[in-house]
Amino acid sequence: MKREFALPGTPAQYAPDRRFDIQHYKIAVELDVANRRVAGTCSLTLTPLADGQRWVQLDAVELEISRVKWYGRDLEYTHDGKHLRIDLGKAAKTGETIQLDVSYSGQPRRGLYFVGPDEAYPDKPLQVWSQGQDQDSRYWFPCFDSPHEKATSELVATVPAGWFALSNGNLAERRDDAKTKTATYHWQFDTPHSCYLITLAAGELTELTDNWEDIAVTYYVQPGLEAECKRTLARTPEMLALFSEKFGVRYPYDKYAQVFVADFIFGGMENTTATTLTDLVLLDERAALDYDVEALVAHELAHQWFGDLLTCRDWGQGWLNEGFATYSEYIWREHAEGRDAAALELDEWGAQYYGEDSGRYRRPVATNVYDEPIDIFDHHLYEKGGRVLHMLRRVLGDDAFWRSIGHYLRKHRQGNVETRDLARAVEEATGRVLDWFFDQWILKGAGHPELDVSYEWDQERGQVKLSVKQTQAIEGNTPLFRIPVQVRFRVGKSKKDHDFDLEITEQQQTFFFPLEREPTQAIFDPGKHVLAQVKLDKGTPLWISQLAQATEAIDRIHAARRLATVGGKQAEDALVDALTSDEFWGVRSAAAAALGKLRTPSARDGLIRAIRTTQHPRARRGVVRALGEFRYDETAAAALTDVIGAGDESYFVEAEACLALGKTRAEGAPEVLRSALERESFIDTIRQHAYRGLAEARDHSAIPLLLEATRYGEISHGRRAAIGALATLARGRRDAESAEVRERAEELLLDPDFRMQSAAIEALGTIGDPAALPALRDTVERDLDGRLKRRSREVIRDITESRATNEKVEALTTEVEKLRTELLALRARLDSSNGETPTPPGKAPAKRNAAPAKRKTVANKKTSAKPSTRRAKRKR
Repeated sequence: MKREFALPGTPAQYAPDRRFDIQHYKIAVELDVANRRVAGTCSLTLTPLADGQRWVQLDAVELEISRVKWYGRDLEYTHDGKHLRIDLGKAAKTGETIQLDVSYSGQPRRGLYFVGPDEAYPDKPLQVWSQGQDQDSRYWFPCFDSPHEKATSELVATVPAGWFALSNGNLAERRDDAKTKTATYHWQFDTPHSCYLITLAAGELTELTDNWEDIAVTYYVQPGLEAECKRTLARTPEMLALFSEKFGVRYPYDKYAQVFVADFIFGGMENTTATTLTDLVLLDERAALDYDVEALVAHELAHQWFGDLLTCRDWGQGWLNEGFATYSEYIWREHAEGRDAAALELDEWGAQYYGEDSGRYRRPVATNVYDEPIDIFDHHLYEKGGRVLHMLRRVLGDDAFWRSIGHYLRKHRQGNVETRDLARAVEEATGRVLDWFFDQWILKGAGHPELDVSYEWDQERGQVKLSVKQTQAIEGNTPLFRIPVQVRFRVGKSKKDHDFDLEITEQQQTFFFPLEREPTQAIFDPGKHVLAQVKLDKGTPLWISQLAQATEAIDRIHAARRLATVGGKQAEDALVDALTSDEFWGVRSAAAAALGKLRTPSARDGLIRAIRTTQHPRARRGVVRALGEFRYDETAAAALTDVIGAGDESYFVEAEACLALGKTRAEGAPEVLRSALERESFIDTIRQHAYRGLAEARDHSAIPLLLEATRYGEISHGRRAAIGALATLARGRRDAESAEVRERAEELLLDPDFRMQSAAIEALGTIGDPAALPALRDTVERDLDGRLKRRSREVIRDITESRATNEKVEALTTEVEKLRTELLALRARLDSSNGETPTPPGKAPAKRNAAPAKRKTVANKKTSAKPSTRRAKRKR
């Protein structure tokens, strides 16, 4: 049985009542940067949705409310630190317009973040930025903080002189005050949107301008990083054109801005018309060789339609925001790099989802059972949600799919949506009733099909027999799936594919396909569109043919993976050929990985030759990564050492060589890795991999070095890799050194860097020491971030279950020893009653008719030779 997503005591969550329709927010704030405070007035225009409403309730967490007025009249209110309850003084009537002016101040711990330099990070820019998703806007202005309430907005922000302040919509006015040394920016946005999308990003920022048709496209970045900004965002106008065409609704706003900020707690956030991005993705020239963040840029842009123009009614339906934005990454990749690259991205999403499903929990994609909304922002919501939309596209066909999406957007424009709204839009646009599809993949079903597929050619009848069995445990929310899928055959030397559609609806089914001769290719689900884990039984020649000639690169990739488990000279030769000749870098990388798993000397030598001949840096990454499979192999280690010593035009090839070298556990690996620690790189990737390499090399002497590397003041990515490497070295140990590592991870639970806190939780989970439970429980009680609280609870559960299992094993071991002692005592009494010398408890009784001493000595010699023989083998 898969683990349940809901932890004990998790309640069902429902959208709050909307007693008033909030029509407009005007937020006027002054930033006290030195004291990390905000003060101002939030003016709300609202109207009651029913007669008799006297009390207005708003969310206002940890804010100090000083006054509430209605057209100049002071109103009574109560505030418990979370909710502001305002007494209008009389029952309001439907249609009556009310304007409330709430004066407040505060020092937000969420929602609005003050970033600046300190002694450890003196070069960090001074900035202030907001982050409202999911329910954090309430920490910096009073609001009705739920996605199903939409209003227009204004933001008037007073910031230090020389700063720029960005918000939603259009800049109406800028005023400079020389006396107070401040600047005031007034932004207005006349399209209703949810309040979690209201944004403020302020600091010393440079503006770069672009455009798409009549839409102003602007980028904001810390001065001095303009080239990196342009490099990272250059294809934004092209994305605007593509999505406007595909979605059937032109980009719906007057402008689109993107701003880079420091210490952002996500990769990006799709605030309406003004996306915030982490400055960690700004690409230097070398990083851009084989790394891009176009998926992130496309994702946040797509949210302007899915999430902003249309918004999930409640967070339990959040896949309608995130699944669509994730699938838009595929749409962009398909356009920009082709179907092969896009299919590989789908495959990677599947791996991320499968890992979460098997390692953490299984849940329906849409669920209202969670402690906090952020709990469900996971690989089910994003990657599985994206894969489900891809399957919907396959079920409908391209024309019908895009027609349905356009209808869905136009019908619900500026509104809130649930899954049934998408299903009805499909039905209205195409006539297809797909309730079964949304039930099994989104609303009711959980998990995915696990299929055993066997292939057999019947020469006498001239047909293929294909048997399919659904092997997933049909329990809990996991159903028997209905699966439309294709099977592809190729006959003789022809390069023509013969595709057959079929639908799997039963636990076990057999299909027959007439063919003129035995096929040279037989591919189940060509293109790998279905979210299913498939075990396919067919002969090695068919796998080799698939690797060499399959139309879809992803099918060639899957053939390479299978041949890694087959082994043998034929498989190895086919993989070497793919490594050197396949047109798609992803296949070459997969072939390299497969050769690494074969671990033969000839496979190793083929990989070493490929280092010099493989031009595409992403394929070259795969080659050096594969050499890490050759443990204790000095030849592989020497080749990796050469890569590290000579360097590579790609940061990432050099980084992978560091990790791979550690995995070889070659004698000189730690020294080489220590030298690599001196190299600076994009997001500290070389140092990250060198730290992990030291852990893979089991270099326990590196623990002091790694402890130092976690120090506040080091580069964030490297710090996180260091604590992860320390956890690997301390895993399962209960000694003074592992205790020091655990204590360091516990200290990092309080680190100012959110990502470091997250890494510390993962490290404690890896170490698995029950002594960490109090610190983890403190995190659950203390922390405001739902992601940290949720993951801490999971790690607490895992450690507790592991301890309980260990205690059971120890108890059973003790019981077995007790029974063994009793058995020996009983045997001794029996022997005594037969006139034999009793055997003391705990010692084996002497064998009857024992061999002469000479034979026993020979046997002992033979036995004693075995350990030295094993050592000799390992040494060779």
